[in-house]
Amino acid sequence: MPCLRPAGRTRSGRLAAAGALSLLLLLGSACSTTGADEQTRSAGQEGYVGVDGNLTQIPPAQRKAVPTVSGNSLDGKPVSTGDYPGKVLVVNIWGSWCPPCRKEAPALQSASEQTADVAQFLGITVRDNDPAKPKAFVRANAITYPSIFNPTGDKLLSYSGSLPPSAIPSTLVIDAEGRLAVRVLGPISELTLVTIIRQVAAGG
Repeated sequence: MPCLRPAGRTRSGRLAAAGALSLLLLLGSACSTTGADEQTRSAGQEGYVGVDGNLTQIPPAQRKAVPTVSGNSLDGKPVSTGDYPGKVLVVNIWGSWCPPCRKEAPALQSASEQTADVAQFLGITVRDNDPAKPKAFVRANAITYPSIFNPTGDKLLSYSGSLPPSAIPSTLVIDAEGRLAVRVLGPISELTLVTIIRQVAAGG
């Protein structure tokens, strides 16, 4: 059946209808964009909230061990990702110059407190040539977990197979067996991080 023009439709009415159609098409294309939450749901898992970047979860059977990263903390003490056997390890890559890092810092600290029974957090601060700036960042955000001071960012080469070197902030969740379980490129919310840590600690 041919389409019939409704009687009495004015030019302005036709323009309005065309505008509405364009808006619907735009919204439709926006809804089809795959973000971190949608990727998680497509894998048959509950969608997460508060993830501004890209979240990738690795099933236990497909996980691979990640290399040990060591260095000096902001306090000048030796620290290593191998110092916390038997715990989920959350490695956060950050810099004091990075606005998204400032945004997620309170969430990370709160998540570290809530999951202290099963997880250990460890930061790696990069592209900060003067330790005074990341130290001030830590004080301002009341961060209690240690961070490796790595101004050149060379420590990230250990994660080159899993982590783009320019992805700051980014977070790696490593299971108790030392295998990469979750990778987040971009900021992450407290609720999402706590949920992920609990799942990984439970063997998921």
